[in-house]
Amino acid sequence: MPIDLTLSNQPPLEFQPGFPAHYQGPVLRGAAVTYAKTNIADLVIQELAGEDYSIRFILGKFLTRVTAAATISHRGLYSYFLLKNSTRKEIKGIGKLHLRTNHYCSFFTEPTSCTARFEKNNEFRALDIFYSPKLLEELLPYFPELKVVLATNPSILLPAKPCWTLPSMKEITAQILNCPYDDSTRQFYFDLKVRELVYQLLQNAFKRKASERMYTPWESSKIHEAKAILETYISKKPPSIKSLSRQVALNEFKLKDGFRKIFGSGIFEWLMEQRMQHAKHLLLTTNKPVKTICALVGYPRTTNFITAFKRRFGMTPGSLRRQ
Repeated sequence: MPIDLTLSNQPPLEFQPGFPAHYQGPVLRGAAVTYAKTNIADLVIQELAGEDYSIRFILGKFLTRVTAAATISHRGLYSYFLLKNSTRKEIKGIGKLHLRTNHYCSFFTEPTSCTARFEKNNEFRALDIFYSPKLLEELLPYFPELKVVLATNPSILLPAKPCWTLPSMKEITAQILNCPYDDSTRQFYFDLKVRELVYQLLQNAFKRKASERMYTPWESSKIHEAKAILETYISKKPPSIKSLSRQVALNEFKLKDGFRKIFGSGIFEWLMEQRMQHAKHLLLTTNKPVKTICALVGYPRTTNFITAFKRRFGMTPGSLRRQ
């Protein structure tokens, strides 16, 4: 996979296929992998191509202070998530951008050129995703503002400056870099995650007036943060609504109402469903005793667990295993 990357006052980097020895960073499953390890740079680039998008994850460092120049070769929307360190980018038609750890920028552009400046010996990690105009057209019913963007061929930042990455976006980028699925289902998983992420990017870019939306991006991110906290309580007593609302700095009403609107159920109904699904998974994939599984999903009494399981799935845990 050719990498179009030129360094200021340095010879071109030569990339080799595969991972270098002792690589310990995230692995983008199914991606084409190249690396360059010289006295100038130590880089690993992983790229995965979907039907209407591509994902590129870059990890490494430069051993001298450099400015790297690259070509943006396709018309479409680009998002750049800086996962570690900082960089200064300049995109022709867009302008200069300064991104720090946990910043992101997204922009729509025609083919153009860009540069990025990197400091010496500072490891950086970045996730770069391209979304084609065809993929964006799927979202026109939800974001009619896109019609103007697609029709007029602008070079435009969406939103108008780099932003802090919302917790819900961090969750999706982490899921992309830690895909748990094999070849048969992996592509479908990435298709969903890329669309989920671009939806959130556009939601944050095309901000509605307060009267036209139920929750701000910040409030939505706090509701997603509450969900992430609850996921750590599958096997133990969860915090109260009052305690959870304090942890995420959102009032109880907005937390309860927003959680139901976003995830389709009340907070503890959602948690109970996660426990039941986890229990079902353990019953089908392990030999753990029912009593052990009962404790692993937060039920102090086996009889209560069996009753709840039968109410949810129409059979007892033992019946499920005997099928």
